Amino acid sequence: MSFKDEEQRLKDDNQEEEAVNTEEDSDPDEFEDEETTRNLVVPGEILTTDTKTYLPGRGTILSQDRSKIISLNIGLKQTKKNYINVIPLRGFYTPRPGDKVLALVIDKNPVKYRCDINAKDDAILKPKNTMKRGRISRGMRGGPPDRDNSNAEMYDIGDILIAKIVSADRLNAPELTTVGKYLGKKNNGIVISIDPPKIPRVIGRDGSMIKNLKNLTKSTIFVTQNGRIWLKGEDIAHERLLIDAIRKIEREAHTVGLTDRMVDYIENEKKKRGLK
Repeated sequence: MSFKDEEQRLKDDNQEEEAVNTEEDSDPDEFEDEETTRNLVVPGEILTTDTKTYLPGRGTILSQDRSKIISLNIGLKQTKKNYINVIPLRGFYTPRPGDKVLALVIDKNPVKYRCDINAKDDAILKPKNTMKRGRISRGMRGGPPDRDNSNAEMYDIGDILIAKIVSADRLNAPELTTVGKYLGKKNNGIVISIDPPKIPRVIGRDGSMIKNLKNLTKSTIFVTQNGRIWLKGEDIAHERLLIDAIRKIEREAHTVGLTDRMVDYIENEKKKRGLK
């Protein structure tokens, strides 16, 4: 591969990473809400007795006599409009339609792939949801497209996929698709996992945290909503620094001023490790 080809490949990777993460950044950063307190609450703690003004939101419940709102989780108290929520500091990923996830192919047969998405149940990927872009043939006499499995992408056990949840409910296994821009198999790189509730902190308000991580460590990074992060640096030393930075964010997700502290941390670590 020529230098020009390699330069174009890196440019395409960066554009892909920006596009995926821009879509992620549209989600509100729950930890950065100006009405989120910095005090931890625990299960059973009374959050308010003013049940005329406030309603129980996520991670909370109304007491039996309806006189107080009580926390169900260990987390941060948050007031949004007239709802009181508790943002958990730990938790499992709950699939929702539209979520981007990093999925691991763990089994396959002619009719479906079974994928680990870091949730309670494995997800299903059907061949019809892996159709190669631009390979759909027209039906006879200009009819609807023929969607035969010969145009489907082929994956192997152990492959890492960026996929989208197309359906998820309590009765059926989540269903995935790899049809769409920037979806599909990821080659090389490293995948790490953090608590899914901490993902908004890795992204940051308006993508501020993830942009700093990418630029300061000279790495490409994909953050998905199921708590998994794919990353690739220009060398092992930068990848190790990025992983250490992400682990620090996970530990300190509940604290104030984290973005500025992370910039200082990465710059100091680069000096200590002799990185440019």
